[in-house]
Amino acid sequence: MKLLSSVLARVWCLLLFMFMLNGCGGGVVLVDDHSKEWIARTLPELKQEMSRPESYASKIGWKETTYPLANGNYVYVEPLREGCFFHWEVNSKGTIVGYVAKGKECDQSSDTDERLSRQKTRQDY
Repeated sequence: MKLLSSVLARVWCLLLFMFMLNGCGGGVVLVDDHSKEWIARTLPELKQEMSRPESYASKIGWKETTYPLANGNYVYVEPLREGCFFHWEVNSKGTIVGYVAKGKECDQSSDTDERLSRQKTRQDY
């Protein structure tokens, strides 16, 4: 009986540990983390990610939104979550070169100034 009790306690601890890890893994995507993931990647890659059924854009039925910039680039808008939209600057080659996160639910962990035409963190574009 004591052995069974010990095994059940270990199983319970393992399940609790796994539950806690799962809770920590999900959650809100940070603006800075999301920007670092997509700067210098291509817009078709982003569109493919946004078209996945589990993406926020797919869940809300987002319609593609773009607008031109004075420097010849254009902006592609991505809804990250309710109240937070990424305005990605895209160059003529289709590469993401900058962004601005807009909305009350955008958690900015660093300065929140305009990043369009400034964010050039990778040299491979």
